[in-house]
Amino acid sequence: MPRIYKLSRTGVRILYKVRHHKGHGIHSPFVFSYITKCIEEKTPYYAYEDIKSYLELFPEISFNESKFERLLFKTVNHFKPKSILELGCGYGINTLYLTVASSQGTCISVGTNQEKEQLAKHIYSKWPRSIKFTNDQFPIVNEVQDCILLNLRDYTANHEQLVKYLFSVTGENSFIIVDGIRTNRKHQMLWKRLINSEEVKVSMDLFHMGLLFFDSKYYKRNYKLSF
Repeated sequence: MPRIYKLSRTGVRILYKVRHHKGHGIHSPFVFSYITKCIEEKTPYYAYEDIKSYLELFPEISFNESKFERLLFKTVNHFKPKSILELGCGYGINTLYLTVASSQGTCISVGTNQEKEQLAKHIYSKWPRSIKFTNDQFPIVNEVQDCILLNLRDYTANHEQLVKYLFSVTGENSFIIVDGIRTNRKHQMLWKRLINSEEVKVSMDLFHMGLLFFDSKYYKRNYKLSF
C-alpha cells in the first residue's frame, strides 16, 4: 500500500503564504480591496503609537504589538463599523484596537475569565471610548451588530448555541472576525460550519484567523489568503 504523505503544520503555513499574495489571482474587487488596503497595508498609523502610549499607564502589562492587532485596527478602520461586539475580551488589548478608529461607535465586550476581565475593565476605565463590559455569554443587543470579534482563545460556548446567536445579531452589512480557527480540532470544525452556512457569502481564511461577510450581492466563496 502506498504511503500517504501529509504536509506538516509548517508546510501548510508556507502554502498559505504563497496563495493570493498581494492579491494575485483575486477577481473579486471586494476581496482585492481588503487585501491591498488591510492585509498588505504598511502605513504606520498614529493609532499604533496612541495605544502603545496608553498601555504605558499599566506597567503590569507586558505588551508586544502583533500583526493580528494591527490587522484588527486596519479592518475596522476600513469598514468603519458603528457597533462592535467582542466575544472574549482577554486582557482588553484587542478592544483598544477595535475601538481606537472611532470615538462615535459603541462596543460590547464579553469577558469569561475573572482574572483577565479585572485587568480589562481597568484598561477600559481610562480609554475614551464607549465600551460596555458584560459577563453574559450571549448578551442581548438592541440592534444588528456591524462587527463581531469572536476570540476563540478567550471565549468558549456550545457551538450550536453560538452559531445560532451569531446569525441572530448579524445582517447583510455585518462582518465577523474569528481568531483561533486552528487552535484545535473543535475550532476547525466550527470554522468549517460557519463558512459552509447559507448565511455566510464570502469568507477569508488567513490561517490563524478568518473573516465572514453576509452581503447577498457577493458570490459564495472561501478565499485562502496570505497573512
